[in-house]
Amino acid sequence: MADLLPGWIATPLSEVEARKPDLIFASSAHKVVAVAVFKRPFFSSYTTGLWVRFLRFSLLSHKKLEEDLEKLGLTPPQFYVLATIGYAGGLPFGEIGAKMMVTVSNLTGIVDRLEEKKLVLRKRDENDRRVVHVVLTEKGAKLYKTTIPLFEKSISRVFSSLDKPQQKELSALLRKLNRVSWAK
Repeated sequence: MADLLPGWIATPLSEVEARKPDLIFASSAHKVVAVAVFKRPFFSSYTTGLWVRFLRFSLLSHKKLEEDLEKLGLTPPQFYVLATIGYAGGLPFGEIGAKMMVTVSNLTGIVDRLEEKKLVLRKRDENDRRVVHVVLTEKGAKLYKTTIPLFEKSISRVFSSLDKPQQKELSALLRKLNRVSWAK
Protein backbone atom coordinates (compact mmCIF):
# COMPACT_ATOMS: atom_id res chain seq x y z
CA MET A 1 0.00 0.00 0.00
CA ALA A 2 2.88 2.41 0.76
CA ASP A 3 4.04 2.34 -2.85
CA LEU A 4 0.66 3.69 -4.04
CA LEU A 5 1.15 7.09 -2.39
CA PRO A 6 4.79 8.18 -2.42
CA GLY A 7 5.92 9.67 0.87
CA TRP A 8 2.96 8.20 2.79
CA ILE A 9 3.43 5.53 5.42
CA ALA A 10 0.88 2.75 5.65
CA THR A 11 -0.34 2.04 9.19
CA PRO A 12 -1.03 -1.65 9.92
CA LEU A 13 -4.79 -2.27 9.99
CA SER A 14 -4.65 -3.76 13.50
CA GLU A 15 -3.09 -0.51 14.80
CA VAL A 16 -5.66 1.60 12.94
CA GLU A 17 -8.56 -0.45 14.33
CA ALA A 18 -7.16 -0.22 17.86
CA ARG A 19 -7.10 3.61 17.74
CA LYS A 20 -10.57 3.96 16.11
CA PRO A 21 -9.77 6.86 13.79
CA ASP A 22 -12.07 8.61 11.36
CA LEU A 23 -11.32 7.50 7.84
CA ILE A 24 -10.89 9.57 4.74
CA PHE A 25 -10.12 8.13 1.36
CA ALA A 26 -7.24 8.95 -0.92
CA SER A 27 -7.09 7.70 -4.46
CA SER A 28 -4.15 6.71 -6.56
CA ALA A 29 -4.14 5.98 -10.27
CA HIS A 30 -5.73 2.54 -9.78
CA LYS A 31 -6.97 2.00 -6.21
CA VAL A 32 -8.78 3.77 -3.38
CA VAL A 33 -6.92 3.57 -0.10
CA ALA A 34 -8.31 4.24 3.39
CA VAL A 35 -6.20 6.79 5.24
CA ALA A 36 -6.58 7.12 9.00
CA VAL A 37 -7.27 10.56 10.50
CA PHE A 38 -6.93 10.70 14.27
CA LYS A 39 -8.77 13.27 16.34
CA ARG A 40 -6.33 13.21 19.23
CA PRO A 41 -3.20 15.35 18.99
CA PHE A 42 -0.25 14.00 17.09
CA PHE A 43 2.16 15.05 19.86
CA SER A 44 2.01 13.53 23.32
CA SER A 45 3.16 16.70 25.11
CA TYR A 46 0.57 19.41 25.78
CA THR A 47 3.24 22.09 25.50
CA THR A 48 4.22 20.83 22.04
CA GLY A 49 0.60 21.06 20.94
CA LEU A 50 0.43 24.56 22.42
CA TRP A 51 3.54 25.55 20.47
CA VAL A 52 2.01 24.16 17.26
CA ARG A 53 -1.17 26.21 17.85
CA PHE A 54 0.94 29.30 18.52
CA LEU A 55 3.01 28.68 15.38
CA ARG A 56 -0.11 28.13 13.28
CA PHE A 57 -1.63 31.38 14.59
CA SER A 58 1.61 33.21 13.91
CA LEU A 59 1.85 31.89 10.35
CA LEU A 60 -1.81 32.61 9.55
CA SER A 61 -1.70 36.13 10.97
CA HIS A 62 1.59 36.80 9.16
CA LYS A 63 -0.04 35.61 5.91
CA LYS A 64 -2.98 38.01 6.44
CA LEU A 65 -0.59 40.87 7.14
CA GLU A 66 1.43 39.91 4.06
CA GLU A 67 -1.71 40.16 1.90
CA ASP A 68 -2.58 43.58 3.33
CA LEU A 69 0.96 44.95 2.89
CA GLU A 70 1.17 43.59 -0.65
CA LYS A 71 -1.54 46.11 -1.60
CA LEU A 72 0.94 48.83 -0.59
CA GLY A 73 3.81 47.23 -2.49
CA LEU A 74 5.66 46.15 0.66
CA THR A 75 6.70 42.84 2.15
CA PRO A 76 6.44 42.38 5.93
CA PRO A 77 10.24 42.68 6.40
CA GLN A 78 10.25 45.89 4.33
CA PHE A 79 7.41 47.25 6.43
CA TYR A 80 9.21 46.32 9.67
CA VAL A 81 12.33 48.20 8.53
CA LEU A 82 10.24 51.17 7.44
CA ALA A 83 8.37 51.21 10.76
CA THR A 84 11.54 50.77 12.82
CA ILE A 85 13.27 53.63 11.05
CA GLY A 86 10.13 55.79 11.02
CA TYR A 87 9.66 55.38 14.74
CA ALA A 88 13.30 55.98 15.65
CA GLY A 89 14.08 58.63 13.02
CA GLY A 90 16.87 56.69 11.31
CA LEU A 91 19.24 54.14 12.75
CA PRO A 92 22.57 52.45 12.07
CA PHE A 93 22.31 49.11 10.25
CA GLY A 94 23.36 47.14 13.33
CA GLU A 95 20.65 48.66 15.53
CA ILE A 96 17.94 47.97 12.95
CA GLY A 97 19.11 44.36 12.74
CA ALA A 98 19.11 44.02 16.53
CA LYS A 99 15.59 45.47 16.84
CA MET A 100 14.29 43.17 14.08
CA MET A 101 16.35 40.19 15.28
CA VAL A 102 17.95 39.69 11.85
CA THR A 103 21.56 39.70 10.72
CA VAL A 104 23.02 42.69 8.91
CA SER A 105 23.51 40.50 5.83
CA ASN A 106 19.75 39.73 5.73
CA LEU A 107 18.95 43.37 6.33
CA THR A 108 21.11 44.48 3.39
CA GLY A 109 18.78 42.97 0.80
CA ILE A 110 15.70 44.46 2.44
CA VAL A 111 17.27 47.92 2.57
CA ASP A 112 18.46 47.53 -1.05
CA ARG A 113 14.86 46.99 -2.18
CA LEU A 114 13.57 49.89 -0.08
CA GLU A 115 16.31 52.07 -1.57
CA GLU A 116 15.28 50.99 -5.10
CA LYS A 117 11.75 52.13 -4.25
CA LYS A 118 13.23 55.46 -3.08
CA LEU A 119 11.84 54.96 0.43
CA VAL A 120 15.15 55.00 2.34
CA LEU A 121 18.69 56.32 1.99
CA ARG A 122 21.97 55.06 3.36
CA LYS A 123 24.13 57.71 5.00
CA ARG A 124 27.64 57.26 6.34
CA ASP A 125 28.17 58.40 9.91
CA GLU A 126 30.14 61.65 9.98
CA ASN A 127 32.30 60.52 12.90
CA ASP A 128 32.78 56.87 11.98
CA ARG A 129 32.78 56.00 8.27
CA ARG A 130 32.29 52.31 9.08
CA VAL A 131 28.79 53.03 10.43
CA VAL A 132 25.96 53.30 7.91
CA HIS A 133 22.67 54.88 8.97
CA VAL A 134 19.39 54.16 7.19
CA VAL A 135 16.93 57.07 7.04
CA LEU A 136 13.55 57.57 5.45
CA THR A 137 13.23 59.70 2.34
CA GLU A 138 10.31 62.11 2.05
CA LYS A 139 8.45 59.43 0.07
CA GLY A 140 9.32 56.84 2.75
CA ALA A 141 8.11 59.13 5.54
CA LYS A 142 4.78 59.66 3.76
CA LEU A 143 4.36 55.91 3.23
CA TYR A 144 5.27 55.24 6.87
CA LYS A 145 2.63 57.70 8.11
CA THR A 146 -0.10 56.23 5.88
CA THR A 147 0.91 52.60 6.42
CA ILE A 148 0.87 52.57 10.25
CA PRO A 149 -2.93 53.06 10.51
CA LEU A 150 -3.49 50.35 7.88
CA PHE A 151 -1.12 48.03 9.74
CA GLU A 152 -2.91 48.68 13.03
CA LYS A 153 -6.29 48.00 11.41
CA SER A 154 -4.98 44.72 9.97
CA ILE A 155 -3.57 43.66 13.33
CA SER A 156 -6.77 44.59 15.18
CA ARG A 157 -8.69 42.28 12.81
CA VAL A 158 -6.29 39.45 13.67
CA PHE A 159 -7.11 39.83 17.38
CA SER A 160 -10.78 40.81 16.98
CA SER A 161 -12.03 37.45 18.29
CA LEU A 162 -10.57 38.33 21.70
CA ASP A 163 -12.13 41.02 23.88
CA LYS A 164 -9.90 43.67 25.52
CA PRO A 165 -9.34 41.75 28.80
CA GLN A 166 -8.35 38.64 26.84
CA GLN A 167 -5.99 40.68 24.67
CA LYS A 168 -4.38 42.17 27.80
CA GLU A 169 -4.06 38.71 29.34
CA LEU A 170 -2.45 37.34 26.17
CA SER A 171 -0.10 40.33 26.08
CA ALA A 172 0.96 39.73 29.69
CA LEU A 173 1.51 36.02 29.06
CA LEU A 174 3.61 36.67 25.94
CA ARG A 175 5.63 39.33 27.78
CA LYS A 176 6.28 36.79 30.56
CA LEU A 177 7.32 34.11 28.04
CA ASN A 178 9.67 36.56 26.32
CA ARG A 179 11.28 37.56 29.61
CA VAL A 180 11.70 34.01 30.90
CA SER A 181 12.57 32.25 27.63
CA TRP A 182 15.32 34.59 26.54
CA ALA A 183 16.77 35.37 29.96
CA LYS A 184 18.32 31.90 30.20
